Amino acid sequence: MALNLDKIKSLFIVPEDEVAGNKVVKKTDKKPEKKNPNKLSQTKQPLTPETKQSTPLSVSKGTFNKKIFESLTQAIQKADLPGEDYLEFMNALQAMKNIDLDEKIKMQTVLATLSTKGLTVQKIIESADYYLKVLENERDKFKIVINKQTETKIGGKNKKIKDLEAENQKKADMIKQLTNEINKNQTEIKKIKKELETAGVKIKTAESDFNVTYDYVANQIKEKVKQLQSLISDKN
Repeated sequence: MALNLDKIKSLFIVPEDEVAGNKVVKKTDKKPEKKNPNKLSQTKQPLTPETKQSTPLSVSKGTFNKKIFESLTQAIQKADLPGEDYLEFMNALQAMKNIDLDEKIKMQTVLATLSTKGLTVQKIIESADYYLKVLENERDKFKIVINKQTETKIGGKNKKIKDLEAENQKKADMIKQLTNEINKNQTEIKKIKKELETAGVKIKTAESDFNVTYDYVANQIKEKVKQLQSLISDKN
């Protein structure tokens, strides 16, 4: 007899079943502290944006997932073998969960009942292996999906990172080259400025030397002319 999805899901113990009825509500006699408006006004500080350093994300160790559980149990339901097998055995055993008997006795009772329908321990084990293979097939399909997501979502972003790093390196090399060229030009500018300074000094020195020499020669001529003019004046 084929079992519906809810029946198959009920054959498994999930985390909610393990903690059901064991929840503890903590009570406290502590009274809420009254807020002092004056104290608040004294301690109130202007809001400033906080800069938080990003911390690396850690991979979760994994938790029970209801959607995945739903998917796995649906796969078992779709692969349900005709006749009595592991699922029917577990369903009958589940029906006895509230009976106060040892688990071994319950299993023997169920086996005795279902054996009339041709169910044996060997058939239960074989069908259990069959459903494990169904689950393994679901795991393989899930791995394919994960690999595709890894390739598209992570692989693509890794490629983007490498492309950006290559672009940054290229620009860093350009900056280094430009910096070297700028430093070379600065050195050349200093050299030219020094040459200009030296040339300017030489020109000014030459000009000064010329003026001094010129005055030295011209003043002698002027002095002689002045002396001659004085002689002419004396004769008259």
